[in-house]
Amino acid sequence: MANLSALRIERAVEGAIAQQRGLQTTVACPSKIPERAGYVFTCSAQLDAGAYPVMVTETDGHGHVRYENPGPLSTLNVAKVQQAIWLSILRQRRLRSTVTCPAEVLQRAGVTFTCTAVISGKGYRYPFAVHEVDDKGHVQYVGR
Repeated sequence: MANLSALRIERAVEGAIAQQRGLQTTVACPSKIPERAGYVFTCSAQLDAGAYPVMVTETDGHGHVRYENPGPLSTLNVAKVQQAIWLSILRQRRLRSTVTCPAEVLQRAGVTFTCTAVISGKGYRYPFAVHEVDDKGHVQYVGR
């Protein structure tokens, strides 16, 4: 039995996500995919933080597939997280800073990532551990 090209499917899914959502992802599919009509498997689309499952179904025995998302692909409003950390530093330490976080973060409970605050004029760098507490974009963060 022949196998489908995982690389071809990965690139197609990456292209569809980029076109439909404007997101750059890295997609990984199982390495051995039998060429069989009706066969279903799951690939993973990795964002800067968080991975999103993509279900793939072979529509025939000749390598044609369709893919869909089991749920909505929502990304976190990273600018709001950066602003919240910036404001915390300003209020608590009375220091101005620049805060950067990963650009594309999956909005899903349990996703964790690190943002970095650079204190203006001093160049000190402080990492902040950020944890998404729900699927609605609420986060908790703590400086390390």
